[in-house]
Amino acid sequence: MKKFLINYIPAVHEGQVNNDNKAYFYRVEMEEQFANRNERDTSAGMTAKDTESGLWKRFRWDGIQSAVAI
Repeated sequence: MKKFLINYIPAVHEGQVNNDNKAYFYRVEMEEQFANRNERDTSAGMTAKDTESGLWKRFRWDGIQSAVAI
């Protein structure tokens, strides 16, 4: 898997709505892209494993502020 440092603005962070549109950094290992079938978007974002928590997360392309390969 490819490793990245992602700067991302999530809609929800740690169970709370991100009303301030604050960006957070995530160290992740990218697995695959995902689609949004309802919007007929063949590539809405990526699925990645957070290396700190071990949890799988989905990152929409429109919320990613930057991605740096590490």
